[in-house]
Amino acid sequence: MKDPLDFVEKLQQKSEAERRTIAALVVIALMTIIIGVWITTFSIAPSEPAVSAAEPSPFSILWNFIKDSVGQIYK
Repeated sequence: MKDPLDFVEKLQQKSEAERRTIAALVVIALMTIIIGVWITTFSIAPSEPAVSAAEPSPFSILWNFIKDSVGQIYK
């Protein structure tokens, strides 16, 4: 296996246009993989039952904590 630093050095020696092209291709490939995994998770049924409405979400708990804290600061 080649040394990763050799690969980076070879990239640095390429022209800016080639480096931009390589960067764009890498970004497109990674985004395609991420979006593919994301889309496949839609088809997987959740194994746990849905959270009951009586249990508040973590974000609502955090939001209420922030509101209370700011309210105490400006009293």
